Amino acid sequence: MSSIRLIRDKACWHTINNCGSIGISSTAVGGTASRLPLLTKAFAEKQLKKANQTMMKEDGTPRASQFNRVKLFDFISRIVPSSFFLLVVLLKVVDLYVFLKDHATAGNNTEYLRFLTDVVSKSSIIFFLGLMSVLFLIRLEPIEKARGIVPRIMAIAGTFFMSLVTFFPRANLTIVQTVIASSICLLGTAMSIFVLTHLGRSYSLMAEARRLVTTGPYGIIRHPLYVTEELATFAVMMQFLSFSTLLIFLVHVLIQFQRMKNEEAVLEKAFPEYQAYRSSTARLIPGVY
Repeated sequence: MSSIRLIRDKACWHTINNCGSIGISSTAVGGTASRLPLLTKAFAEKQLKKANQTMMKEDGTPRASQFNRVKLFDFISRIVPSSFFLLVVLLKVVDLYVFLKDHATAGNNTEYLRFLTDVVSKSSIIFFLGLMSVLFLIRLEPIEKARGIVPRIMAIAGTFFMSLVTFFPRANLTIVQTVIASSICLLGTAMSIFVLTHLGRSYSLMAEARRLVTTGPYGIIRHPLYVTEELATFAVMMQFLSFSTLLIFLVHVLIQFQRMKNEEAVLEKAFPEYQAYRSSTARLIPGVY
């Protein structure tokens, strides 16, 4: 008897659904709706809610695991380069300590000027690398990145390629030439620190867009950090001057030009106003290029 009633209730349920689909009210079907078990109806609503949630996830709602992977990658992209530059800072500090220990007493005024210039130049490089280490930790998350592996290779090569010159013997420079090279390096590094502090949390090693900076030195040219860094790099090359190191420097410059193009493409894609900014500023030299 109970089985017959269950079959009849199921038939009434399908009948009500069919009537509703053609515009007939469920109350017109002999009052059978009042006999439907409330538990069955609640169970059906619960299953429908679960199905909707599943469909939302399948349609692209980010899952917790995906979110955690993104956060992990962002953490690694901050801590690894920051730790690397911090290690370089520590090595530079040790090098400065050894230099001060070996040159505790300077001779004549020219030698003392050379010693003082070297100390200030080495100290400014330490400060610059330390600032880079900090900015890697606190920089903003990118809103746009360059696609493909080539822009990343260019960014890494442009950053570390000039370190190859240190494997060559130092050039036999006079004291005056050494002072000039150290002074240029000091000037380039000091200007790089100024530009870097203005760029702030928008700093990036790769071709990435975080925030469009158009004020200060970036209101004059679009890539002031490249100019100041190349000035310091040229001074380093002077201290190891040879045909091989000159060739390395020229290749480095070509890589830096490609990095500029990669960054401009990303910025133009991320910021619609970048096209107007590009048309009103020079890339490197105002009025020339």
